[in-house]
Amino acid sequence: MKKSILILLAVGLLTACVSQQEIMNSWLGSTKQNLIMSWGPPVRTASDGGTGEILVYANQGYWPGYNGQGAFVCWDYKYMYANSDGKIYYWMTRRERVPPTQIDLNIYKRY
Repeated sequence: MKKSILILLAVGLLTACVSQQEIMNSWLGSTKQNLIMSWGPPVRTASDGGTGEILVYANQGYWPGYNGQGAFVCWDYKYMYANSDGKIYYWMTRRERVPPTQIDLNIYKRY
């Protein structure tokens, strides 16, 4: 019984990861304008190091502490890269403990 539950849980987690990847991949080739119309304005933007830009989306979350430590704030980031024509060409996600105003976007430049 426990083995069956673990297998179902593992399959569910893998499906969730694939679904997020499929959703994010569906934005590739779309326009920056469509992204903003769907997700709203980004919390930050920066140069991608070339002629494009990085659009940063962030959601704040709270995670329980471990080993007797208290809960902590974490940020789930989605970085969407648009070229000079406004087309989305790359994306990535990260979880950080740094708020959007303090994140160093220079480390995420592609060029």
